[in-house]
Amino acid sequence: MIHSIENEVLTLEVSEHGAELYDLRSKVMPEAPLLWDGKPEFWARRAPVLFPWCMKIQDGWYEFEGKRYEAPTQHGFMRDVDHAFVGTTADSLTFRYEHPGDDVWPWPFTFETAHTLKGNVVETVCTGTNRSGKPMPVQLGFHTALRCPFTPGKPMEDYFFRFEQPESPKGGDILPIDLHTFDEARTICLPAPLKSRWIQVEEKGTGKYLRMGTENFPTVLLWRAPGEPDFVCIEPWQGGAAEGHDLTQRLGTVVLQPGESLSRTQHITVGI
Repeated sequence: MIHSIENEVLTLEVSEHGAELYDLRSKVMPEAPLLWDGKPEFWARRAPVLFPWCMKIQDGWYEFEGKRYEAPTQHGFMRDVDHAFVGTTADSLTFRYEHPGDDVWPWPFTFETAHTLKGNVVETVCTGTNRSGKPMPVQLGFHTALRCPFTPGKPMEDYFFRFEQPESPKGGDILPIDLHTFDEARTICLPAPLKSRWIQVEEKGTGKYLRMGTENFPTVLLWRAPGEPDFVCIEPWQGGAAEGHDLTQRLGTVVLQPGESLSRTQHITVGI
């Protein structure tokens, strides 16, 4: 089921599946979606949240208390389950998922997602809480696909990534976006610690932008699916990969004690 909210600037739709951002539009340009629409021939997702791990676990398994657990998928499983709709206010939507513990992830936990419109900003707060009696290692990341181009009729070459600080992979504070930006690898891992508090997809000439907050995230990636899809991802993660099968040794892992929570916030600013 899809739920929606709006304010004087934006309209937002969110799916119960994965509590995932589904559609975002500016009331200045309501005919133009600002999020990817999930065409399956390129990438069937739109804005998945990554939890309780990011990327693939080496060899598809990890070890906890001497037992091997098979975890063949990447990016956890929050993106693949339906979340209960908790409720709405004038400017927010809240969802919750209760994990009982199973053969993939033995720790019970609660995962809550709240999407809020604040003027021209979409704020998404995700909180995972350890409901087990043992320490639980977790990672949490955002994988939102922003439309590019976001103005109908514009070519992709009319856009670039702008960094708050001059630290793009090619030097300076901008990185051009074209059909060859991701030729060497579909994913560009930015150097850590990232100094820029945000990275935005900006339109040449007009200065219109979609901005992703990146402050206080140890890992930030740029990604685009193969082919010629009209989107790019700016991905802030509390997490990352590592060799081995000990989850506590993976980049950015936070170990939650019983009853403790990890919260991370995604900010998308619409400058249109």
